[in-house]
Amino acid sequence: MSEADPIQVATLWFLSARTMAIAGEEIPSLQESATGLYAQAILGFTEDICLKAKDAAHIKNKTLIDCLSGLRQLPRELSEKILTGVMMISYSDRSMKPLEVRWASMLASAIEVSPDEFQRCCVNARVIASMLRPHGAES
Repeated sequence: MSEADPIQVATLWFLSARTMAIAGEEIPSLQESATGLYAQAILGFTEDICLKAKDAAHIKNKTLIDCLSGLRQLPRELSEKILTGVMMISYSDRSMKPLEVRWASMLASAIEVSPDEFQRCCVNARVIASMLRPHGAES
């Protein structure tokens, strides 16, 4: 995959994020909003790139194996941002369910992060999730 193709990278983000949301057994509006916000604010995608990346014609033949393989090919900093964002989606409801833990683990293995790097991503994800959730708000 070309590193210069933002649509392909955005597709990896949306596949990773959607998988985490599904692993959580629900797809509340907070998770969906956070996915788009993270794509634009942290990953730097325009709304047009996001729409193209999620277009059915573009994404329909992609598998989770494609996702893991694609993440492995990205620059380390970018793949860690995607891992952090995916965990932020999980933490949006203040907990990680077993399938969410498994998906985060699979992503971490694919990009070969160390335990310390993984913990840093977890902390960053919790901080971002807490900023998206008003104090005292119930999920």
